[in-house]
Amino acid sequence: MDNKTLKSLREDLIGELAAINQYQEHIDEIDDEEVKKILSHIRDDEKEHVAEITKIIRKLDETQEEKFRKEGL
Repeated sequence: MDNKTLKSLREDLIGELAAINQYQEHIDEIDDEEVKKILSHIRDDEKEHVAEITKIIRKLDETQEEKFRKEGL
């Protein structure tokens, strides 16, 4: 297990989660439905990135994978 790679991936995961929250805040504050639709699409892309990064982390970190399995994920 490469700790530097895992650290980078976890930092990337934090960034993606922060982006999701930021887009959601903007969606909640904006009245324009067209803009909301576009931002919602972008937010959902960020959610896909979370899933992809999580998948890689699970593959590289046996302990993390064990914890996901224990929780039925």
